[in-house]
Amino acid sequence: MKKNLLALDDLLNLLPDAIVIVDAAGQIVFANTSIEGLLGYSPGELVQQPLDCLIPKSHRSEHQSHMKRFWEHGHAMAMGDRPCVYGLDKSGNEIPLSISIANMDLDNERYSIAVMRDIGELQSEITEITFMAETDVLTGLGNRVQLSHALEAAIEKNSQFSLLYLDLEKFKPINDQHGHEVGDRVLQIVAKRLQALIRSQDLAVRIGGDEFVLFLDGMVDAGILEQRAMAVANSIKRPFHVGELSGVVGVNIGGAQYPRDGNSEQALLNAADQNMYRAKQAGLAYKTSD
Repeated sequence: MKKNLLALDDLLNLLPDAIVIVDAAGQIVFANTSIEGLLGYSPGELVQQPLDCLIPKSHRSEHQSHMKRFWEHGHAMAMGDRPCVYGLDKSGNEIPLSISIANMDLDNERYSIAVMRDIGELQSEITEITFMAETDVLTGLGNRVQLSHALEAAIEKNSQFSLLYLDLEKFKPINDQHGHEVGDRVLQIVAKRLQALIRSQDLAVRIGGDEFVLFLDGMVDAGILEQRAMAVANSIKRPFHVGELSGVVGVNIGGAQYPRDGNSEQALLNAADQNMYRAKQAGLAYKTSD
């Protein structure tokens, strides 16, 4: 370690956060003792190693871009534009971290200091909260929030997709005559049937009551969309059994395609909803825009 960094050794080793200092060439010139608890390396193993040894290969290009901007502007900042970035530990595992960096000039030499903290527990909590916020509690399907996120992302990327808007038939009498517990069980059965019919890139959501929406990524062929809608209708109208009760529910389905039927979330949902209503009025299982 260079003499001008020795004075910081005792101080930085007292800190609970892991700290590395790199020179202008991106070589690690110091690591404090907390680095071992975080990434498994002893400080001596890291000194004179390139900082890239702590960066996952898939993130190195992005990291180099961040570092270049940092060296140009020199303001202390959090690394990246998200609350979590990833570091690579000694075993090759990717560890979720919060990283803050700052420049420091000692004896006319510039160094960058990175302060790292494990946020794995926080990241798990964020993931759990996000899942809860985007999930329909009754059915386990996505909810309107998750649908909005999917539509926003697809529209932003200008990806083609279709929507199927579903409204159950004959559900209300079941709910009224046999109680909400039976009605809830029927909705759960419908949800499982929908989930079984979609691909991994698709999304099934319950947007309220007995209304559901399917987001079908990349599916814009009218013939294939109609086949999918009829498969959904045929699956839903299969008899269900809840305790001693057996029954059947039907469905009216309206289709909408992006960008043909709208270029915004609301326009597309309105188009699919209107086509569902047209199907209901005409006594059809499925209707799409003419």
